[in-house]
Amino acid sequence: MVAESMSNSTEVKSKSVAVFGGGISGLTVAHEFSKLGYKVKVYEANPDAGGFFRSARRKEDQDMPSEYSWHGMGPWYNNFFELIKEIPFDKHSNLYDNILSRPVEFGLAPNAGTANFGDSNSSNVDVKNLFSMTSKEKWRWSWLMLKAWCSNTRSSHKYSTIKAKEAWRPYLSASTLSTWSSTFGPWVGSDWCHVSFHHVAHFFRKQLVTKYSYRHHGDSEGGPWDHKARTGWLLLNGPSSEVWFDKWVDYLKQQQVEFYWQAPLHRLRFEENKITAAELANGETVQADIYVLAVNPFCAADILKRTPLLENKPQLNLFRNLVQQGPHTQVSFRIGFKEKMLWSRKRSALVLSDSAFNLTLFSQEQAWGKRSALGQDIQSLWTVTACVSKVQGPVHGLCLEKCTEEQFLDEVLFQLKQSYALDELVKNANDGKSWQDFTIVKIKVWHEWEFSPKGIKTSQPKWVNATNTQQYMPKQKTTISNLVLAGAHTKTTADVWSIEAAVESGKLAVKVFEPQVKVTSQSNLLVLKVLGKIDDFLYYCKLPNVLDVGLILIVILSVSTIAFVLAG
Repeated sequence: MVAESMSNSTEVKSKSVAVFGGGISGLTVAHEFSKLGYKVKVYEANPDAGGFFRSARRKEDQDMPSEYSWHGMGPWYNNFFELIKEIPFDKHSNLYDNILSRPVEFGLAPNAGTANFGDSNSSNVDVKNLFSMTSKEKWRWSWLMLKAWCSNTRSSHKYSTIKAKEAWRPYLSASTLSTWSSTFGPWVGSDWCHVSFHHVAHFFRKQLVTKYSYRHHGDSEGGPWDHKARTGWLLLNGPSSEVWFDKWVDYLKQQQVEFYWQAPLHRLRFEENKITAAELANGETVQADIYVLAVNPFCAADILKRTPLLENKPQLNLFRNLVQQGPHTQVSFRIGFKEKMLWSRKRSALVLSDSAFNLTLFSQEQAWGKRSALGQDIQSLWTVTACVSKVQGPVHGLCLEKCTEEQFLDEVLFQLKQSYALDELVKNANDGKSWQDFTIVKIKVWHEWEFSPKGIKTSQPKWVNATNTQQYMPKQKTTISNLVLAGAHTKTTADVWSIEAAVESGKLAVKVFEPQVKVTSQSNLLVLKVLGKIDDFLYYCKLPNVLDVGLILIVILSVSTIAFVLAG
């Protein structure tokens, strides 16, 4: 194990920090501690930083940039935006000013009919157009959404255990319900089989009502613009490691942070309510004043098992139940085309709403432009993600997690070909030429997925919010005086597995020791806050939701008024 550091400083620092995990949360911890003068060392199991968000180029894949999936940044990513403003892009500017695209336009592409882009109007969310809802369905959909928005404890305790699709089932037609639920995977980050009503509702609340606005410079597409509520999602304008993590790591090294690659944590030594040392998988021992566990929760659960006394401590004892539903099998793959493929819309992300595996597609060059090479002999590059793993595919009759790699590719290519709407979008922009008429140079699954007769697995299992996990998300502060937790699986106001939650958790972990660290909490409308407080009381009294109670009172008062008038 070789330490990488650009520090030759002899400056004496007061305390040392050992950060285990070099993903977004771990790097955020290193970033904040190093600003405050701590001596920071980061230990990462992979040969590079970034965790689930990192990208890779491999010669055997035509040097095609590849990632676990494609990722977006919503207008409520407050801590993320503030963080990247602090990371230099070059001598004259920061990452915020250089690595973000303009907003994405989400569309739903069914097997039959045409694709709908109901959210392309920045002033509202055209639910009726996007999801083909009737007016009656739209009101029912909105009423149920508002019930979650107007509740706090009821939502986190009760609604978080209800599947979102089942919550809406009584109010929507079968076709509308199927179309609506197809967006859970690509938008909320968890498939429709497991995502809860709580998370779907509050995810969209943050998207629609955040009070913060972020100003962006003009570019070749137009003048300055503001990223705020209802203005969509941004992408990075290049592969994540190349435009973000590599520059971040270089900056942290300049701040005297040391990095140790391929150095996974094996066990934490625990005595007298303190961590006394950490043992790496290679047998080496690490000692520090503060220890930060910023690995994914499945790894954390395994590490804690090796120290039973530690595993049973408050907050740490939540990990066993936190991972009970297992990892989320979300498999991405790339399709590299030899010819340039045009699109009628800039940065259009498509959800193939009728696909068994809940496929989501994005053409990377729409955001990257000429900044990043797509790979050898590749002129157009699709990133396609399969978000649902437990539904049988139409070709082999197997769910995603039971497929071999060949069967998986058979399934997803067939499902792509089934979408008439996708084909029409490509034809309309390419003089009638179908995407199937473009020469494919390479199709490649993200290289960390391993296919075998026993099923698909990865060395880095992905946790996401699901039913029955909300109550087990631990806080950053533990009862161990020198141990804190970080990661999107810990409690944050972002409240959903995301880039923003990872950054917020890292800042909250540092704030345990340094209260002056600035953390921006998610915002909410005052009226929703007030109704939430009222609903907390109603929930405590085992009464219906505040909106239902209000509606009942309105009906009673209306009937009483009419009766009084008639009697008079």
